[in-house]
Amino acid sequence: MGAVLSLFTTLGVAIKVLLEANRGLQEVLQRASQAPGLPNPKPTDSYWLDEPPYPELVDAQSKVLPGEADIIIIGSGITGAAVAWSILQQHRQDEAVPGATPADNRDDGGRPTPQHQRAPRIVVLEARALCSGATGRNGGHIKPSPQETFADFKDKLGPSRAAEIARFQLRHVEMLPELCAHQGWDVAECRKVQTCDLYIDAKDRDKSFARVRELKQWVPELNIDCLDEKQAQEKSIIRQTLHVNGFVKGAISYTAGALWPFRFVSSVWKSLLEDFPEHVSLETHTTVTSVSASSPAAGYTYEIETTRGRIQCNHVVHATNAFAGQYVPAFRGKLTGALAHMTAQRPGKKFPYRNGEQSWSLIYEDGFDYTTQRPAGPDGQPGDIMYGGGLNRGAKQGMSAFGVWDDSIVDPLPMAHLGGSLPAIFEPNWGPDAEEGRVKKSWTGIIAATGDWLPFVGRLDPKLTGRRGDSPRGNARQKDAATVSPGEWVSAGYCGEGMVYAWLCGTALGIMISGAEHQDLPAAPGRPAGKVMDWLPRELLATPQRIKKAGLEGLAEKFA
Repeated sequence: MGAVLSLFTTLGVAIKVLLEANRGLQEVLQRASQAPGLPNPKPTDSYWLDEPPYPELVDAQSKVLPGEADIIIIGSGITGAAVAWSILQQHRQDEAVPGATPADNRDDGGRPTPQHQRAPRIVVLEARALCSGATGRNGGHIKPSPQETFADFKDKLGPSRAAEIARFQLRHVEMLPELCAHQGWDVAECRKVQTCDLYIDAKDRDKSFARVRELKQWVPELNIDCLDEKQAQEKSIIRQTLHVNGFVKGAISYTAGALWPFRFVSSVWKSLLEDFPEHVSLETHTTVTSVSASSPAAGYTYEIETTRGRIQCNHVVHATNAFAGQYVPAFRGKLTGALAHMTAQRPGKKFPYRNGEQSWSLIYEDGFDYTTQRPAGPDGQPGDIMYGGGLNRGAKQGMSAFGVWDDSIVDPLPMAHLGGSLPAIFEPNWGPDAEEGRVKKSWTGIIAATGDWLPFVGRLDPKLTGRRGDSPRGNARQKDAATVSPGEWVSAGYCGEGMVYAWLCGTALGIMISGAEHQDLPAAPGRPAGKVMDWLPRELLATPQRIKKAGLEGLAEKFA
């Protein structure tokens, strides 16, 4: 849901509570290790899905489901969009050099050379409406918490590797606004913001300040300011722009980003459909019911059964985040879902306004909330406040939310917290509520949590899927498509921080599928320069060895 402070701390507190009652912890782990099931067809109503910029895409599908494809992407959110964008933009880059003859584009056996193969045919399968899962339900943040990321991983991975994971997250703050500006996707409202983490307790403030000092030793290029209680309330930009009251004991300030996530993803799909109409097919309301290996005589490697028919392909991309375990049983007990809450609220009449250039988090008692404000609308009125969090306000310190994949339900305790917190922090600078009321809309979404608190990215070994995968020679259907040998792929498990993981994880996956993983690629809008492993942390790779060790019970052991 766009959590801007790692859920690790919240989860740790909850686990400590449950460790005192082992039965409760075992019940949570058992629930969290089940198959996710299919997305609920009637989820809560997300603010982000209102007024779609391209209504024709919301329920898009072919009159007849295609019977074959080179690549099937399961999921139409930010990950699926990033994979498709990466594959097809890479193909465009690798197209034939102007002036080359047909013979120049063939190898000695008369087959197309990789850079001159046709663009792959991509079919996107979505169980509900377009981008109606986690991406369409999150907080709208592009906000890493580098000091928290570094602290979470430095002991296990070493400070150098923890710093690389923090840098990877920080890249999204540059990459996404750059891509939107280059493409002219103004409708996505993608922008950089000045963000502030506001601390209600002096002990939490001091702990975070110490983490920032250590982080700066390993990521010296990061500009991040620590503001004590007096600065936060009286002298700093925070006081000048947010007018917080005496409840705030300090703050951390740095650059982050914000956007309208559904509109961003819709813009990606719109551009791909316009530029590659023969190579991209969106199939919404098409639920995948099974993934299996095709017979050798079929000419394809995989067979996908859906509620609208059967489709064969050579590559399957699991872009389903918390639901990845539905089709890859090896992820059960390693990756689970969790229920998260969001609201859209009208600002109080005295609330200071910066035209969408500010975001903030509220840090308290091992919990946190996250907030952005949209830019002004056409009428010049201040934009709505997007406010989420309150995870640890639920039953059992929030552990009742884990092992849940149903976004049609609402926990009243976190929602009550979100409905009443803002005036408490900003009075007397909140003022009377708008005549229409404070809360404009509230909804839930499903975030993912993995046993080692990192996403899973890359090719899936057939041992993990139980399905025949990589064919050494490929097959007749695959030889002329610009992809590597057949297989299943994943980018999922973002641990509540999808907007600082998903785009570049999906981009990396697309480059891998295109066979350009080891190429020293130039920078492009939305993509860093270099080889994939120059910027994708190796700790994210979904190897069998890593997945075996990433059991959810490891979280309990960490906090025992």
